[in-house]
Amino acid sequence: MYAEACGGRGFVTKKQMVGPLTHEEVASAVRGRHRWNRVTKEWEIKYRPFRNHWIVLLLSANKRIFALPMPKIIPARIKA
Repeated sequence: MYAEACGGRGFVTKKQMVGPLTHEEVASAVRGRHRWNRVTKEWEIKYRPFRNHWIVLLLSANKRIFALPMPKIIPARIKA
C-alpha cells in the first residue's frame, strides 16, 4: 500500500524514498482519475488498487474525514 501510494515520488537519497507520506500522496491514493474507454467510447473513473483500504484506514482515524464542510452563511440586506 505504501509503495503504491509513493510510487510517483521523486527522490535522491534512501531517506527521501522511505520518508512519510504527504497529504497530496494520500489524497491521490484515494482520488480517482478520468480516462477514456476506447471500447465503449465513454469517460470512466479509474481508481487505484488500494483505494478501499485507504478509505477504511482514514475513516478509522476520523469518522468525519470525508464530510463536506458546511458553507458559511453571511446574511445580506433584502433589496426590494
